[in-house]
Amino acid sequence: MDELVFIENGKVRTDSLLVAEKFDKAHDNVLRDIRNLDCSEEFRLLNFEESIYTNERGRVYPKVDMTRDGFTFLVMGYTGKDAGRFKEDYIKAFNLLEQTLLQQTQPQLTTMEILATITQRMAQQEREEMERKRREADRDREVKSLQEGFETITVNLTAVPDAAKIVDLINEYSRWTRMGHNEIYNRIYDTMKDQHGINVLERVQRERDKINADRIKSIGRPYAESTLKKMVNGIDVMVRMGALDKFHSILVGMLAKAKSERIFN
Repeated sequence: MDELVFIENGKVRTDSLLVAEKFDKAHDNVLRDIRNLDCSEEFRLLNFEESIYTNERGRVYPKVDMTRDGFTFLVMGYTGKDAGRFKEDYIKAFNLLEQTLLQQTQPQLTTMEILATITQRMAQQEREEMERKRREADRDREVKSLQEGFETITVNLTAVPDAAKIVDLINEYSRWTRMGHNEIYNRIYDTMKDQHGINVLERVQRERDKINADRIKSIGRPYAESTLKKMVNGIDVMVRMGALDKFHSILVGMLAKAKSERIFN
């Protein structure tokens, strides 16, 4: 099948003479078929190239060299008793010569180069395996931490809330979410107001105003703001209001959600 195709400028090609001979057509008719192909100019320029040949009498005539794609486009409409077999022969010849050309252009490795390549691949595989094990270990530690966290949540759901427990949960939620303490408190206060109609911040401010008014009445000057915050805080107010359990429930729910998102995301 080698006579069906040839290598030119490092590419596998055939030409109109070979096509005419193989498909038992007049060469002039093959040239006409090429000129009449319904293809784009870009495709024609990429896959067909006008050339010349010299016949046995020394006369010069035109021919057309073509790529695999050009050949395929040209003979797509050729029919006849043996046309299908001829097309298969051409495709096999193209494949065989392209494979041979590829093998010729690939550099041949020495034994040492082959061993070095194998060693590098083995080292890379070992690094990848170590990285995979490291990720699995990190994942196992995270899952264990999350499981412990859910156990903590279960305990917290059934525990009687107190000021110290509330502070511990606030700190834990802050660690999980990187959220500031004031933002956490304010978010829960907003939820309490929306769900239960309890305005903790308003109650805190009223108590501070009352204490400050008594102070002014007594000695003529108010407390410093920092002193007022220490004297009256949200947790103490909620204890007096009997609302600490609601704050606790909302906080536990937020913590459970934060931990579950770490597991599934």
